[in-house]
Amino acid sequence: MPQNSTQFINHTFGGGWATDFGPTFYGAPNGNQMRLPWLNDATNCVYEFDGGPRKAPGTNKLNASVIEASQTVTGIYDYWRLGTSTTPAQRRIVHVNDKIYHDGGSGSFSSLTSGLEVGAVPHYSTFNDLLIIGSTSSVDVPKSWDQSTFQNLAGGPPRFSFSIRHQGKQWAAGNWLVPYRLYYSVTGNPEDWTSTGSGSIDIDPGDGGRIVAIASHKNDLWVFKGPYKMSIHRITGTTPSTFARTTFIEGISAANQHCVFPFGDDLGFVSPRGTVHSLKATDAYGDYTQSYMNYPILSWCRDYMNQSQYQYWQAATDFLRGITVLTFPLSGYTDNNRCLMLDWRFMSQGEPHPRWALWDFGSFASLGYTVDTSNRPRIFAGGYDGYVYRLDQSTRTHNATSINYTVKTPFLTYGSEYHTKAISDASVGYAARGNSTVTFGWTRDSNAEQTTTFTQSGGSVLDTFLLGTDTLGGARFTQYFLQDLNGDFRSIQYRLNENVNNSDIDVHNIGAALTPSGYSTEN
Repeated sequence: MPQNSTQFINHTFGGGWATDFGPTFYGAPNGNQMRLPWLNDATNCVYEFDGGPRKAPGTNKLNASVIEASQTVTGIYDYWRLGTSTTPAQRRIVHVNDKIYHDGGSGSFSSLTSGLEVGAVPHYSTFNDLLIIGSTSSVDVPKSWDQSTFQNLAGGPPRFSFSIRHQGKQWAAGNWLVPYRLYYSVTGNPEDWTSTGSGSIDIDPGDGGRIVAIASHKNDLWVFKGPYKMSIHRITGTTPSTFARTTFIEGISAANQHCVFPFGDDLGFVSPRGTVHSLKATDAYGDYTQSYMNYPILSWCRDYMNQSQYQYWQAATDFLRGITVLTFPLSGYTDNNRCLMLDWRFMSQGEPHPRWALWDFGSFASLGYTVDTSNRPRIFAGGYDGYVYRLDQSTRTHNATSINYTVKTPFLTYGSEYHTKAISDASVGYAARGNSTVTFGWTRDSNAEQTTTFTQSGGSVLDTFLLGTDTLGGARFTQYFLQDLNGDFRSIQYRLNENVNNSDIDVHNIGAALTPSGYSTEN
């Protein structure tokens, strides 16, 4: 068997979680560099700008005491009113059980009203300092609140499920009696739906679909119909005399109003079939599978998302982090017990899809983008336990429970499965974030996984460094080395796991000293 010199390969992270690219990557290193095009597992992580998978931020509770014990927070909204004051007043709005609550930024909630239909999904909008509340209930009428008077929305509105502001009017849809009708108010007045200047537009009556979502994007109104006979329509114009409708596409749409989300300069939406789209890609490619934003994980979404619960899925975008979070239930469950995290920043660098990760550390019924203390906006999540949770917390813990971080590469052949190989040394490059214990695992072909553990630390100086024991480097970046991964292989997979409470891990590369060891003698 031919013997060749050992080459140290530095693996960097060139892609996110992908279930549909297969278990094995057959690419060869480029010199001593190898960019991993995807990950077979990326659980509870986010991505740094160089692609390195870091542990997902944790949560903490907004309200110190439960709003209502064991009750679901079905909606969250950040309502600001300026009025005649020089300082706007913030109220966080939440739906719990049959009630609407508000707080003044303190996390202590007071009731606004009760007697609403339990289980209906609320929706909120603000126009002219007025909070406007609809829901998917077929009996509750739209409400309004100006931080003083809570009442039924004035002005003869229809019984809508959701509404938004667009071109100086309030637009609404989701009337169960007329499910194809889109309504608009008088210009500048969300409390007048009957006077001159108000009206409605019927979107393909009798086509088998109802209006499930509306969105204002780049001066046009986008109307989504579904959930079975799906289509998207575009409303142009600025006045009733210039309003015009065109059909944008048929065959895809949004699951519900909360599944339409802005990102970058685009508009994304999740369909009731678990596919994720953007308006730009849909305009360019139509209903073309490779243009779906979740193309790398389509089979996983098809197999594991409970699509019968699509009306309860919710998405929210954190613009500061450049991510969108989608909460949903796994197949066989009704509560939203998983989140998909899509990092869309890499799309601006030429990648065709976001980088995905799966979050399993929380069950969140609702999501909302809310201004927190120190004017820091972040995603807030409503639980099934009567609590509202702040996401993006540096503690890396949820409800006093550790967040289980796991990253797994595809099996790597280093260019050929025919040749056997061996690894004499391996390394993990990471930015030290504490002293937690990390598990490094490797699987050779069909053998059982082998593992070792190391403790994150700031590093040892060179003259005291012990190979396989100490870490090389300073507190900013550390390289952990281990010796002899034990045995030949044709392909190998690496795994990293960290599951310590109140701890972080920030990995940027994996290194391997690779030695070709011979040819396979199998037929």
